Amino acid sequence: MFCSKCGNKVDLSSRFCPACGATVSSATEPPPGYYPNVSPLMRSRTNRMIGGVCAGFALHYRWDINLTRIVTALLILFTGVFAFGYIAAWIIIPEEPYPVSPKSI
Repeated sequence: MFCSKCGNKVDLSSRFCPACGATVSSATEPPPGYYPNVSPLMRSRTNRMIGGVCAGFALHYRWDINLTRIVTALLILFTGVFAFGYIAAWIIIPEEPYPVSPKSI
């Protein structure tokens, strides 16, 4: 981490810059392995089987897409109520926009 005032390197545990004495931001770096979701939940257009709901959840939460599909199929088979949840997600979750090529602009 670097001081925003003087640009010198600052230890992560310090609250003040040792060179200029400026207060260092209290925001810390995320722990290793933590990746926040920066994309909104959307149904996939390219990697879909039925509606793109499983692909949308798998991409958003960084799950394995095949495992997501298998778990969804098992839940629909063994609990018929989950089929209504899948249909509701199909209606509620927006579809990802079409990719725009530079030629069409």
